[in-house]
Amino acid sequence: MAAPEQVPDDLPVARTAIEADEEATDALIRAAKRAHVDLDGPDSRLYDQTDAGALDALAAHHRSREDTGDFVFVATLWERTFVVTPEAVQVYP
Repeated sequence: MAAPEQVPDDLPVARTAIEADEEATDALIRAAKRAHVDLDGPDSRLYDQTDAGALDALAAHHRSREDTGDFVFVATLWERTFVVTPEAVQVYP
């Protein structure tokens, strides 16, 4: 079993706020572009690497309810670590 992903101690190379009317995956793609991730290469589609629909649903659920706790989604995508919270996406080397 692989070790669970953790938020790195390093500073992020990119950070993008998630707008109120924006899907979390759209902000994730914007953050990837800011981090100079090659999104045109083979297997570069987000849907090939994670369940993008589930991530968007999790973020939407959090926004729809004030009484839910915060979430932190950490995943290795495009050989970088991405951290998604209700407010932002951060990219680490």
